[in-house]
Amino acid sequence: MAAKLALISYVVLGVVLCISAGTDLKTGKVYNWLTLPAILLGFALAVGGGALMNGQPGAVAGLKDVSLAFALGLVPFVVIFAAGGLGGGDVKLMATVGAVSAQWQVVLGTAFYAFAVGMVMAVVLMIRRRIVKQTLGRVFTAALTAAAGVKPSLPGDSPRIPFALCICLGGLLAGAEKMLHVNLPWSGWLY
Repeated sequence: MAAKLALISYVVLGVVLCISAGTDLKTGKVYNWLTLPAILLGFALAVGGGALMNGQPGAVAGLKDVSLAFALGLVPFVVIFAAGGLGGGDVKLMATVGAVSAQWQVVLGTAFYAFAVGMVMAVVLMIRRRIVKQTLGRVFTAALTAAAGVKPSLPGDSPRIPFALCICLGGLLAGAEKMLHVNLPWSGWLY
């Protein structure tokens, strides 16, 4: 039963991540009509699955696991959003990763992979558009103003990275590792 529940959760997570990546690429948005029902479904799967397997104690354990993973997917990314580093849809998508996987390790792995993919995409974008010097100057200026306690004012003409695509790739990888027990060469040191 636990293996079936993990597979169902991974499929739901994969579908939500892929649709979100597609909408982010096409429209620049991750939609609430996708993330919010997925979050509710994640809580239902964790609590209901725990209850089916172990009764009341299993439901409580499932609620504890899903709440921790949801909070880990939400809170740090709200802070990044407040600093202007991510869009609100990306925050809700990370919260969805936590709720659907109900595993803090999947959230941690997703974040690690998503930021790694995002960094590679940013470097490639800077090189292709020949804006390495301009970007490094903006980063340096933003760091100095932030160190001075002033919120940096970044120009609106900066290229955009579709971070939902990064979250999608990271979530599929991290989900396969933890939910489906796929051992990748680096899995041991990441978790």
